Amino acid sequence: MFDFLQPIHPKFVHFPIALFMTALGLDFASFIFKKESLHKTALHIYVIAALMTPLVVRTGIWEEERFHLSHPVLDKHRLFALWTMWVSLMSLPVLWFIKQKSQKIFRVFFVILLIGIAAFVTLTGHNGGKMVFEYGVGIKLF
Repeated sequence: MFDFLQPIHPKFVHFPIALFMTALGLDFASFIFKKESLHKTALHIYVIAALMTPLVVRTGIWEEERFHLSHPVLDKHRLFALWTMWVSLMSLPVLWFIKQKSQKIFRVFFVILLIGIAAFVTLTGHNGGKMVFEYGVGIKLF
């Protein structure tokens, strides 16, 4: 019925990747150009990306289970995806709390968090690309 959606994970995964990286770029731009509006936009984009990660991770796990995929690189890909998801989700209440206490500490914490999430996203994407393009995991299903 929804064969046009299969595989579904690659169709969703690029949105939070782009959003996390855009948030990082906008926050750096807010420092360079001294524009608070860029920082606020980066924060909003980060929240949207963090809230999207469970859907994206779930689609990956669902396809892994559905198609009985197994590979050591897939294990690394899943691990970094889960780290991205949990760190970004757990950061949301922490960010809110810190923002209530000190704007200066918030900005520093947010930049460090963005750099960390960007690293996780990069490692996740690297292993996902390696899995597909070097080992062909999952591409012969359709």
